[in-house]
Parts: sequence; structure tokens; C-alpha cells
Amino acid sequence: MRKLDTLVAGFPNTYSLIGQDEVSKTYFFSESYISYRKPRAISTEQKERARQMMIKRNKTK
Repeated sequence: MRKLDTLVAGFPNTYSLIGQDEVSKTYFFSESYISYRKPRAISTEQKERARQMMIKRNKTK
């Protein structure tokens, strides 16, 4: 929702907020801006390498 709010503020000719209540917002924009992708398939080795990299990165903070 925050990303869409930013897009509405930055590109008012392309994105617009058309409805809002206490818990939801309704946006309008071109259907061509929506994309669907398959989830990435990650091997066990890649998961472990990413896990180790994040452990190392978090220790340095």
C-alpha cells in the first residue's frame, strides 16, 4: 500500500487513488503494469549459502 501511495504521488497521470476507508484503499492503473511470475526455485546449496551470508552480515553490525 505504501508503494502504491508513493506511485500515486509521483505519477498522478498513471496511478490514482479512487477510494479509501479505515482499512482499505482502492487504486486505479493500467492492467499492463501488473505482472505475475513463478516463484524462484532455489537449491538447498543456494539457501545455505544465502543463510551463511546473512549470518556473516548480521555479525558485522
